[in-house]
Amino acid sequence: MPKKKSVFDKYTWIVTELIVGIAALGYGLFGIIKTPTPTNYAYIILVCLGSIGLLVAIIQIIILRKKKVNKFCSKCGEKIKKEDKFCPKCSEKIG
Repeated sequence: MPKKKSVFDKYTWIVTELIVGIAALGYGLFGIIKTPTPTNYAYIILVCLGSIGLLVAIIQIIILRKKKVNKFCSKCGEKIKKEDKFCPKCSEKIG
């Protein structure tokens, strides 16, 4: 059975994507500005890849934040899981 990734592993990957994306974007823009020739394809590709990397990391952060929405019982205030049909503390029906 595959090992379940922890939240730390997920955020470590996202931070790595952010850093690499920012580095690629910055280096590509710096190369285009420093040597403005019409054949700067390598720098243009770096800018595109950096932008895509940043976009993917931001989307992953949004998805992770939406998954962490906590629900609480309206009667007793106990934290409940998304799949629960009844409160584990007071047995109130979750509706």
